[in-house]
Amino acid sequence: MSQNNNEQGDFFRGWESAESAYDKHRDRMARQMAEMSAKGRDIGEIPTIADPERKEKCRKDFLLFCKTYFPEVFYLPWGPPQTETAHRIVSTVLNGGNFAIAMPRGTGKSSLAECAAMWAIFYGYRKFALIVCAVDKATKEILQSIKVSIETNRLINEDFPEICYPVEKIDGITNRCKGQLYKGKHTYIEWNDEKLVMPHIEGSLASGSIITSSTITGRLRGMKHKTPSGEIIRPDFVIIDDPQTHESAKSAAQVADRIQIIQSDILGLAGPEETLTTVMPCTVVCPNDVADQLLDREKYPDWNGRRIKLLDGWPKNFILWLRYWEIRANGMRKEQGTGESNDFYIAHRQEMDEGCQATWPERYKRDEISGIQYAMDLFFKNKQAFLSEYQNEPQGFDLGDGEQITATAVMKLLNNRHKGEIPASATRLTMFVDVQKNLLYSTIMAFDDDFTCWVIDYNAFPEQPLDIFTTKDAHPTYPELYQGTGQEGALTSALTEFLIPMLHRTFTREDGMEMTIDRCLIDSSWGDTTDAIYSFIKESRLAAILLPSKGMNVTATLRPISESPRRLGEIISPYEWTIGPVKNKRHVRLMRYDTNYWKNFLRNRVFTSRGDPGAISINGLEVDDRFRMLCDHLSSEYSIAEMAKGRRCDIWKLYPNRENHWLDCVVGCMVAASERGCQLLIAPPTASGKEARQSKPQAKRPQPKTYSVKETYSVGSY
Repeated sequence: MSQNNNEQGDFFRGWESAESAYDKHRDRMARQMAEMSAKGRDIGEIPTIADPERKEKCRKDFLLFCKTYFPEVFYLPWGPPQTETAHRIVSTVLNGGNFAIAMPRGTGKSSLAECAAMWAIFYGYRKFALIVCAVDKATKEILQSIKVSIETNRLINEDFPEICYPVEKIDGITNRCKGQLYKGKHTYIEWNDEKLVMPHIEGSLASGSIITSSTITGRLRGMKHKTPSGEIIRPDFVIIDDPQTHESAKSAAQVADRIQIIQSDILGLAGPEETLTTVMPCTVVCPNDVADQLLDREKYPDWNGRRIKLLDGWPKNFILWLRYWEIRANGMRKEQGTGESNDFYIAHRQEMDEGCQATWPERYKRDEISGIQYAMDLFFKNKQAFLSEYQNEPQGFDLGDGEQITATAVMKLLNNRHKGEIPASATRLTMFVDVQKNLLYSTIMAFDDDFTCWVIDYNAFPEQPLDIFTTKDAHPTYPELYQGTGQEGALTSALTEFLIPMLHRTFTREDGMEMTIDRCLIDSSWGDTTDAIYSFIKESRLAAILLPSKGMNVTATLRPISESPRRLGEIISPYEWTIGPVKNKRHVRLMRYDTNYWKNFLRNRVFTSRGDPGAISINGLEVDDRFRMLCDHLSSEYSIAEMAKGRRCDIWKLYPNRENHWLDCVVGCMVAASERGCQLLIAPPTASGKEARQSKPQAKRPQPKTYSVKETYSVGSY
């Protein structure tokens, strides 16, 4: 028995010994594998700098850095625009502050900004560079360009191995970043499409520095990066590369929003004790846009704004330039080249160049002689683009024969009256309701007999907590207010709650006379809500005041409403509106009107001088965000001339990504005023939007009798 126990004990001791040996072997193999893995992940010795002297010279000279490492980009001699911009960038990078510069298109402002980010990071002047653009595509392109330069630029690889060699070892595989080692320590490199974190290398000026990007409407507030040591780094160098698009530059609301983002979110990115460097290369797209305002040293002196034009001054002998362009255009039409026009320019160059000079004389094409000639060729090819993109002095948009309604023009209509205040000369009040899926937009306008008009109030129902909003992001919406009903039921409830009290409301004119709304039009052309609107009007006790309406896009190929054959019981106005007979399936009269005609009419009101008959103004004491939104709506469309069948008219189109609901409301109020008897003392606008002044004022046609709501109906009934 004892022997068996001994044998069993020996067996277990042997088994334990074998297990212990296996554990030791396993641990040893694990250590060996870990060492082999670490050895494989360790990038080894970093190559030496190829030309320390070249690298050091470029550290002190930003333009030399650009020329040395990017000769294929900056191949022309430096001109004053680049020299001045570079000096200002260097000063801003080293000392902090803001710098906005508008440079002509093609002078390399984006390339200079991109190089400035690399120069500031590579030499350790800044630790966290943020690139902000107007659209996502642009931000990704700039970040990708910087990545490619670090990965493939031979000279940068030679002189900045402490940055480029670890990047080379990643070999484009992002997953390798997490495990990369240098002398047994993690480099903590990040290399993706959203953020570049330079490798942590002892002795490197760029160690742990960051370059990232964002759109101006993206998440900017609170941007930061946590280092391996636990330190929080915030952006200390921001490049805002063209903060606006052509669409946003035309929108007063978007302009105000982007300026607020720049002044608040971006300039507040750095820590409380850190100096922030902000450089904004930009182009002025239209008057009073983001760039135009921030470049104004009187309004924003902290931005140190600077505008650089392609052409300083203007040629005194413009007739010679017209002759030159005629010769040049004729040569191109006949495929004879530009030789004759160049000979003409050479022969008259001294006279033609008088009065102006090119800011970058070396910039011209192979078939041109000088920088001035290059600039004038651009001018003749596209005047609007030249003034905007090359001179940074846009003159507004000229898309049709008529002058376009701009946000700046609308802002000038503010009349310093309180909302709801009615001038003593006003004789009528009209209202228009634009029906949308989520909101009801409305305006109330006052008119005198000769069509001088005032926008006394403008609203959205339900009332929005934000001063600037869109129909898409509105909250609350009227379907949300009346849950449990369908779209038509919610619309009926919204009209009842919002519109009926408004029509019962008494407005007091400044001379004490009480007035009520004479005519209210409701847009009945949206979606499947037409029947609900007709039923609401038919069943309302205020049906005498209400009319459904529908705007018609009458083009040059169609017959004007005023020339249409008249049906029994129909009213057709020479002012391009008609009220149909009652005999229809809904048993309610419908007002139809030519939207192109009446938008031309509005344009003429906008550009009529204050005090003249037919001028328009808007009640308000200050330019606040809600007023900017109104300006945005009223300037949301442009006109293009159309000619067909011997008839010419301006066709109005909506700018991309814009909303025009209050524009439709103001136009609808004017149509309603015309129906109630208002008439200009000048002839109505032609199809092109131009008015012809008569030798004698037209005799006013008989005005339909208007009724006060209080005289006809009891208050509170529907």
